[in-house]
Amino acid sequence: MSLSTKVILVTGSASGLGRCIAETLLARGASVTISDINPERLATTLSELSATFSPDRLLAVQVDVTDEKSVQLLVEQTVQRFHHIDVVVNNAGIMDKFAPVGDCDTGMWESILNVNLTGAYYVTKHAMPHLLARAEERGGGEQGSLVINIGSTASFSGLTAGVAYTVSKHGLVAMTKHTAGYYGPRGVYSVALQPGGMSETRITDAFASGMHKEGLNAIKEAHPKTINVPISHVARYAAFLSEDGIGQSSNGGCVTITGNWPEA
Repeated sequence: MSLSTKVILVTGSASGLGRCIAETLLARGASVTISDINPERLATTLSELSATFSPDRLLAVQVDVTDEKSVQLLVEQTVQRFHHIDVVVNNAGIMDKFAPVGDCDTGMWESILNVNLTGAYYVTKHAMPHLLARAEERGGGEQGSLVINIGSTASFSGLTAGVAYTVSKHGLVAMTKHTAGYYGPRGVYSVALQPGGMSETRITDAFASGMHKEGLNAIKEAHPKTINVPISHVARYAAFLSEDGIGQSSNGGCVTITGNWPEA
């Protein structure tokens, strides 16, 4: 189904999964705001996507999702350019170093929670009036708006990441379900995607130094067989959920995309 009537805001979309989601949505006809904290990477992504897709359907905004004013500007610029917002994809996130609670640096804890959870809260908070207005304009029901939160195996497992990342991703599920329950009757739905290991991501950049080896070894012992799924599969789920009616049917759901890792 074409997404040609949809305006979709994707955070953390200058590389990896976020970029793949943005590209998949553009290929389906959507207008997309890409956003990232890294201006150089964002500019490169905008240039490359503009070579394939109409620049009229693209907006690039540098954003720090931990800064509420920066997020406000992101939402405002999206509405100024495209006049409304149909879907938000909260993809921006950072990894921890696999540290357990006894060894987790407080600075790392705060950084992970600020980006992964508070950032998604800021984006959803400031987009919500526009999502509600769009749902009302289109009549709600199958024509409603949608918030997609990118979770992880750490959203439902206690031992696939460090404590900070695990708490942040569990929190995203809680926000997904609360948003679904409160705003669903008003035509704004929420779904979490929970990928496991993924190919073609920048996650390994987080482990250049300071990795908690005991924490990592504990995870490897608990789950010895790692399976990576293509990021394009996760992106296709995001596009599918953005179709009319699918968000309503999936409201409050958590879709696991792991290749059965960890084993069910």
